[in-house]
Amino acid sequence: MSSQHAAPIHDADASAPDRLLAPALEAVRAGALLALDPGEELRIDTKRDRNDVVTQIDRGVEALIAERLAPTGYPLLGEEGHTVDSWRGRVWVLDPIDGTLNYVAVHRHWAISLALVEDGAPVLGIVADPVDDRLYTAVAGRGARTGRLFDESGVGGRPLPLIQDATVADGVVIAHVHALACLGHLPEIVRSSRGLRCYGAAALELVEVAAGRAGSLVHPRLQPWDVAAGALICRETGAAVTRLDGTRVDVREPGSLVAGTCCGGGLRRGGRRNDRAPCAWLRKPVGPQPFLRPDGRRRSRSPCGQSDVGVARVGRVGS
Repeated sequence: MSSQHAAPIHDADASAPDRLLAPALEAVRAGALLALDPGEELRIDTKRDRNDVVTQIDRGVEALIAERLAPTGYPLLGEEGHTVDSWRGRVWVLDPIDGTLNYVAVHRHWAISLALVEDGAPVLGIVADPVDDRLYTAVAGRGARTGRLFDESGVGGRPLPLIQDATVADGVVIAHVHALACLGHLPEIVRSSRGLRCYGAAALELVEVAAGRAGSLVHPRLQPWDVAAGALICRETGAAVTRLDGTRVDVREPGSLVAGTCCGGGLRRGGRRNDRAPCAWLRKPVGPQPFLRPDGRRRSRSPCGQSDVGVARVGRVGS
């Protein structure tokens, strides 16, 4: 692992988030090319369990993007080893291959997710889908855009339109299987929707919501590098992003996530307007409901809690 310290950038204009988009895109494109054509056989290691895998390409993409971003002077927090001493100021947050199991097993439905977070708030976000040559970007307060990843003629492509509120019946629900332990009424929601999907890459799932191709996303636990870029892209298209209990998402902390086109103005279950609580029909009841471990034994704790056990690296990052 490596720890980095931010160095000041004296040219304020050059350090504006929209001015940093171009060099960030160059770094992401370089990482995407490496991942698409690694030039060697994959070496696969496991982390927490057999489905939590990492390859030398994950680490190589992270190292390459970190090297390309080094001239910006900002530290980088990455899933595969780069750590930071503090969230103060600006920090790059990177998932070099979001959906590594997909990358290894089916060679699609994986992404590169990169965000620039300033004092805890994402100000720039990039989600790249190299296999489909798709790109999604956002700069805080400037909207979101989509285009072709390897089209270097323009930065970010065309604007993504603002999404419209809709009933659950009008959209597809994206949900992780563990969400069933958190939301007892999730099967009812899915039955009334246009279907259930799970891509296995949170960054891609978030941009599906942002692009209006999915109505909502619910996940019991994600890490900062999973959500920092995608959450900004969603917000810039008008989607709301909250925890399962409706509280604000702090991208510096791991936790649950709900995003949806039915948010903001919102709709209650049954289609009634709800102007106070976004995605109220998706949230709660959330509680410590027993569920099965992979070995078949019953857990005593829900995977939905904000203090759930899991990746601890972010917990060592100061604030």
